[in-house]
Amino acid sequence: MCEGVTIMAGYVGDQPTAGTVLHDPSIWICVGIAVLLIAVGLLAHRAFRESGAGGFAALFWIPPSVPFLLAVYVFVSGLRNGWRLVGGVLRVRTNAGVTEIDLARAHAAWVTQNGVYGLADRLLGTSTGAYASGLFRLNNGQVADVYVLAGAPRLAVSDGHALVILGTPGLDALVRHVSMGAIPAVPPASVLPFHPVAGLVTLAVSAAMLLVHVAMWRRYRTRVPDRVTSHWGVTGRPNGQMSRAGFYRWGLGVAVGLGILFTFISCMTWAACLLGALVELSIALLWGMVWRMNARSARIA
Repeated sequence: MCEGVTIMAGYVGDQPTAGTVLHDPSIWICVGIAVLLIAVGLLAHRAFRESGAGGFAALFWIPPSVPFLLAVYVFVSGLRNGWRLVGGVLRVRTNAGVTEIDLARAHAAWVTQNGVYGLADRLLGTSTGAYASGLFRLNNGQVADVYVLAGAPRLAVSDGHALVILGTPGLDALVRHVSMGAIPAVPPASVLPFHPVAGLVTLAVSAAMLLVHVAMWRRYRTRVPDRVTSHWGVTGRPNGQMSRAGFYRWGLGVAVGLGILFTFISCMTWAACLLGALVELSIALLWGMVWRMNARSARIA
């Protein structure tokens, strides 16, 4: 056993460079979606301005911001991935969160990509080619936090409570501080990610958006007609109407549905917290713009 591992004078670990993180395909998928939405938004912006509905112009810049900011989030969080030794603890950060292993109780072994500790299914994280970061189910049925790069040997480390698979430069330094031998099995439930703070933050944002919808209803219900325009075509021409109360209830239903969805997902990843806040804010801005357009049309009439 490796009893009483102490804090080392030098840094032992590995963190990715910007070039390594940029190999993550999810970043480029988000950027591609943002560029596509910008192109569509420019065309829609022009059509709406020509039809006299220029008040919606600013809203077309909101959808591209969601995937773009998500790409920034993935890039920044990717730079924080990797592993290091802190005292007698191995701290591993992946796209699924942070895992700590007590090296005084841990055992490690070199493993192969296609062996029993190979990756079978991605549960939460990112993988492309030989790059993988996140929570994965292994060929032996266990669940592990994984951070592996192309061309690096793989090391499995477990203290009986958590299991990690590492494949990066610098593992030889880690091997000197952990016992090599049979790897203890871990209970699958002990490594499932859970972020209650992210869920509570998203729930608070969702509740605030509900209050915004109620405030908009109280402000505009006497300033719009009984039937309001609720939809505009791609040319900016109105092509759908709803009752005033029906449009309000629809807005509440969308806000509640999105709040429940993003709160649930946020409990598994902080990325959903950011994405949920942006989407719900965008929806509230859209609803506010529709109320104002109808109120202005009523004044003109």
